[in-house]
Amino acid sequence: MKEVSLPPKIISALSSNERSKISQSIIKNEDIGLAWLEKIRKFISFHNRNLKNISIKRFGKDSLLHLIWMKEIINNQIFHSDEYLIDVGLLNAALIVADACPVNIIEKNQLDIILKNHQNQLIHTTPIVPKNLSIIQKFKYSFDGWKAGAYKKIPVTIFCPSPYSLFSITVLKILLSLNIEVKAIVILKFSVSRIRSELYRDGLPLFIKRVWRKLILKSDENNIETDLSLVNLKNSIEPSISDIRKLAAQNNIQCLMVNTFNESIELEKNAKGDLCIFTGGGLIPKQVLDYFSEGIINIHMGPLPQYKGMDVVEAPILEGAFNHIALTAHIMESELDAGPLIAEMKFITDEYESLSELRNEMGAMMPIIAVESILSVLSFEANLIKQESTGQQYYFIHPRLREIISKVMSSRFDSFESSNTNNRQNQLKSFNLLISDLRKNT
Repeated sequence: MKEVSLPPKIISALSSNERSKISQSIIKNEDIGLAWLEKIRKFISFHNRNLKNISIKRFGKDSLLHLIWMKEIINNQIFHSDEYLIDVGLLNAALIVADACPVNIIEKNQLDIILKNHQNQLIHTTPIVPKNLSIIQKFKYSFDGWKAGAYKKIPVTIFCPSPYSLFSITVLKILLSLNIEVKAIVILKFSVSRIRSELYRDGLPLFIKRVWRKLILKSDENNIETDLSLVNLKNSIEPSISDIRKLAAQNNIQCLMVNTFNESIELEKNAKGDLCIFTGGGLIPKQVLDYFSEGIINIHMGPLPQYKGMDVVEAPILEGAFNHIALTAHIMESELDAGPLIAEMKFITDEYESLSELRNEMGAMMPIIAVESILSVLSFEANLIKQESTGQQYYFIHPRLREIISKVMSSRFDSFESSNTNNRQNQLKSFNLLISDLRKNT
């Protein structure tokens, strides 16, 4: 290989000479080198806990050499960084690859020092403003406001990850209360392939936790009592139903159980879908996205366009963007977390003592921003905002970074002066008022 070329779609085995040239290109900050750096970061982060096994399959007898090469590239970036806060994506990759291959005592000590410094800087820093912020309409909601709106007569389909999804049931109940036509409920079956995929991605402990809490206990994401609660919202407006199929049957709504969301469009080959709200269940293929003339709405648990992918509640905290945690509603496109923005609801982490508290309250607001977004798209004055930045893709956050989040949030909460903001209290007041209004109208 005479010159370094752009990284391929899939990294395959590389010769010693190729690896050396790529490393040099990265050190020199060449555009092609930086493209390789991002490709390597994504490869490490995507495979996460499975990185070692995937490397053996991908690189064969040279798997360890490739892992050590990747580790040295990532470590060189963070060990010699002069940034106030280390790039979280690279720091996460460094921890993952350190679990997958040998690490000497010097590397281990350096990594420990960087983590400690990063934690201390986060505790004491003022909130950082992310780059490329989009101007998105402020999130406003009230039952009276929703009821008074004028909307196009376009039916809505709900894509649902489970018949017991609190998110899905709550969205359906609110839409029915507003006399919005719901055309169909499409529910993803919990198939063997889906179980295998989620086990591979999440690992057994996280998989069991999610299945147990969501499907068995039918509860909030985390076992902690919070002022805003998805269970409280759902049980306040629909206490007697825990299976969306029953609510659909009561209202003569077609209910489809499918192995993939592709099957839903096969059932109506000569028809065109209208508007869809996605309440979970994995990736949506392009042919399904194209099927809905008004699009598919997704509620992203992070601020767009800056934070795409997974664990995008955690990533802004690790970058010091404490005032820019958000739920963002957008129209889905085939690219990851792309598509026009509809609305955003911000949270301030310093008002929360733990990540569990924050995530529970964000989960409670997801059905509300979902309904608000549906009505926004159906209104005659819909105002969608084009995403102007590609942002960065994040993946599962390493346990050691989660430990940092826990310590940082606890420390900042203890020193936080509630008089600085009443964002959380205002959300709680509006949340309780909405529940009261919904009770009267359901």
